[in-house]
Amino acid sequence: MTLLDVALILIALGLAVSLAAARRHNRQLRDNLAKQAEQAERLEDFQRSAESRLDALIDAPPQVLLVLDQDGAILRANSRATELLGTAVIGRTVIDATRSHEIDAVVQNTLGQQRSEERPVTWNARPYFARAVPISGGGAVLALEDQADRLRLERVRRDFVANVSHELRTPLASVRLLIETLQNSALEEPELAGRMLNQMLSEVDSITQLAQELLDLSMIESGQMPMQLTRANLHEIVDEQIVHYETLTQQKNLSVADTVPIDVMAEVDRKMIGRVLGNLLHNAIKFTPEGGRISIGAVVAGDQITASVADTGAGIPAEDLPRIFERFYKVDRARDKSGTGLGLAIARHVVEAHGGRIWADSVEGRGATFYFTLPKAS
Repeated sequence: MTLLDVALILIALGLAVSLAAARRHNRQLRDNLAKQAEQAERLEDFQRSAESRLDALIDAPPQVLLVLDQDGAILRANSRATELLGTAVIGRTVIDATRSHEIDAVVQNTLGQQRSEERPVTWNARPYFARAVPISGGGAVLALEDQADRLRLERVRRDFVANVSHELRTPLASVRLLIETLQNSALEEPELAGRMLNQMLSEVDSITQLAQELLDLSMIESGQMPMQLTRANLHEIVDEQIVHYETLTQQKNLSVADTVPIDVMAEVDRKMIGRVLGNLLHNAIKFTPEGGRISIGAVVAGDQITASVADTGAGIPAEDLPRIFERFYKVDRARDKSGTGLGLAIARHVVEAHGGRIWADSVEGRGATFYFTLPKAS
């Protein structure tokens, strides 16, 4: 073998080793690229998952949520925000999107001073509470919470407390006056003392009725008094209430007619619907002058019954009709009458719990008619 042959063999062996090394290197590169591609795919999956969770987190609250960059441009908006601001809100500034200098001032203070800012604002003629929180690295999150419902509930609570206090003040003052009179001299006159004790008992009954109706109304509104629906004859329920109030109708010489067809069957809570009819009948008796007429009827249309209680009394002013089913609401003509002002509110909740509705028609001086709907028994 010549020196040239040895050299060629060495060169060939070197090339083979280099080729093997190149192949190993290529395999390593391919493996590394595959791992990098896999890692990139995992990162993309993680990013998509994170974005999905972020979107869900932003969409969960009922208030408007906006994520802003360091210049105040909108990067993200939840579904509530897009409902109010439109779907093309991304990229717009807060002042451009909301047209509110009050809201923009909250954002600018947060971005400029890198601290949380919150205050009540008015937007679209509604009260809102705006809160902006800075984000590390620039930008901010803006939340706008509609305060209209909360303020309404606070107003309802204040009115409720005031109304209860007002309703209790009169009978309590009367009881105190009667007790003081008895303490001073009335005990020496048995007949006068007896009358005063009867008046005290009447006032205590009024307070007891108010407390019971408040409890009943609270339980009905909170769903703690569920309706026990059964198949019931509406004509019989009406007759029961007419008999119950017979003494009052006789005292005022009122005629009460049950014109409900005897075969009308309703799917109702018999006791609670009896209470609705009793409240309406009692009101009709109170506000109908002596010798007047009251009529209770019902009309069936499809799977619905429309019951009615009509009287020939003083009627209800038109401006009061929309509010007569509110708690404690009393029209002017009723201020000198007994009652808690809760009967119609209870009636409304009971009827609505049956899936029906209740309303009234009246012309002042020509009587009133109350209507409510009930489900017909199948």
